[in-house]
Amino acid sequence: MVAALIVCADDHFAAGRTHEAMLEYERALEQQPQHVHALHRMGLACFREDQVELSRQYLDEALTAAPERADIWEHRGLLAALQNERVAAEAFYHRALDLSGGTASQHRNLADCLKLSGRPAEAREHYAAALRLDPALHHAVRALARISTELGQITEAADLWLHAWALDATRISDALELIAALSKAGRHAQIDGVLVQLRASFPSDATALGQLAFALNRVDRFGDAISVAAQGLSIDPRNAGLHHNASYAFNMVGEFAQMRRHTIEAAKLLPDDARMQFNLAATQLRFGDFEQGWKQWHWHEQLPENHDLVRPDFPEWHGEPVAGSRFLLIGEQGLGDQLQFLRLAAWLHRQGAIVDVWVEVPLGELARGATGVNAAWTTLPPGPYDYWCRMFRMPEYMRLEVPMLPVAMPYLFAGAEKARRWQNRLDAIDSVVPNGTRKMRIGLVWAGNPAYGLDRYRSISLNALGPVLAQPEVKWFSLQMGRAQDEAAALPAGVDMRMLGPEINSFSDTLAIFKALDMVITVDTAVAHLAGASGSPVWILLPACTDWRWMVDREDSPWYPSARLFRQQELGRWDTVLDDVQTALHDYLTV
Repeated sequence: MVAALIVCADDHFAAGRTHEAMLEYERALEQQPQHVHALHRMGLACFREDQVELSRQYLDEALTAAPERADIWEHRGLLAALQNERVAAEAFYHRALDLSGGTASQHRNLADCLKLSGRPAEAREHYAAALRLDPALHHAVRALARISTELGQITEAADLWLHAWALDATRISDALELIAALSKAGRHAQIDGVLVQLRASFPSDATALGQLAFALNRVDRFGDAISVAAQGLSIDPRNAGLHHNASYAFNMVGEFAQMRRHTIEAAKLLPDDARMQFNLAATQLRFGDFEQGWKQWHWHEQLPENHDLVRPDFPEWHGEPVAGSRFLLIGEQGLGDQLQFLRLAAWLHRQGAIVDVWVEVPLGELARGATGVNAAWTTLPPGPYDYWCRMFRMPEYMRLEVPMLPVAMPYLFAGAEKARRWQNRLDAIDSVVPNGTRKMRIGLVWAGNPAYGLDRYRSISLNALGPVLAQPEVKWFSLQMGRAQDEAAALPAGVDMRMLGPEINSFSDTLAIFKALDMVITVDTAVAHLAGASGSPVWILLPACTDWRWMVDREDSPWYPSARLFRQQELGRWDTVLDDVQTALHDYLTV
């Protein structure tokens, strides 16, 4: 009778009829309360029905009746792990391993527990053991790949993701992690093969193609991302994610007209998405549509990363008359952004406001001398103020248009004492020859802050500047800060360069140095803004993926009349840019 009940219950259990199975197991247990199989299956059935405490009771009773059963110890471990009882789960798994000698699933489950407990090295041992027993255990291969990635074992991670992909080439998530791993390992030819396979495997799946385009953008395969996005959009023209990825890729390669088309479409399709709407604002500004772009800029504050922006307790300015008012202008974003928009203090001052500014610490001393600034703060000032406004919200309410630029120029000035000290310092380094002439003095910055996500595109190796630096009529003064200064040690002996970086303590020092130079050549860093804001002649070298503020196809900047722009035509290719700089510098020196 019990045997028949168990057979019937097992049939129900296997078919997923859990409730019916539980009824039959209960009838069997009424007749034979210590029936191990019935107790075990009741524990599993209760878990299926989300009756966790009952599941625990049945499994514990099964173990009391049959403590030699490794499979029940393993299932008890699974239950404990799912309840985040990891210490207990680990003990149960070890008991199962001791009894059975080890199975692939036991090693895998213990490894999962160890990984969640923050013990990757131990987890790795058990995943490897699981794979020795079952080389096709996909879960273990993927977990090992992720651990190798976390441990910085790039080559091994790439090999493991290739193994996972070979076991199951239907999982788009695996393919995306494989692409990332191969890119980190520098194995770009293998990405080509995976990409061909993926596009053939998901030719009509716009969602999968969107995920693929995103993954390709993340590993800087922008041309491939554009092609994949186009394939997806041919299937689903209203897929906002595909438009967004196409927009990003076109922006990175400097094809701004195509970027604008896809940005507009993404914004239309996702009217409430802050990221898409902010991208549209930046695009409008890039193309000179200041009226719409500055109105659209309010989406910047809705971005997830800006959820905790400070909002002072006094009134926010929305365009009210400011004559006679105390006004706090708040800096935001990077140092270059704050330097660029400090000019708005001059506009407010002309409207009759008493203007204080709140900027980051490195700009405090500099901002105190800016046109129109009454006081500069580096922490939230106590007030009271009649109004406050963030720098990038000002343009909408002051109705800033391109013809109004540069608003104020120059608006940053070197202190007289510092300017005199640095003039004397440079004169001592580069003395005037008897006939009253000297070499052209040019300041140089070739690299930005490496912490910036796209710094690899805006910075240049000093070695690449060799032909430019070879001009015999120039005395170069390095204004470079940070580790990039070390590159100067490898300069050829014939390059006449003096390293000032170790002597520069502040932006005020850099500004004072400009007064003793004839020109500055820099990549797109805060120094470019500092030079432009002071009216110093500056040549700015821009990557193809340049920022919106440099607009499109211009060699000048309405923001900085003293600036000349040299633009990359192909992302990552500085050679043609530097050829143009070399030619321009030769012409400049011969005038």
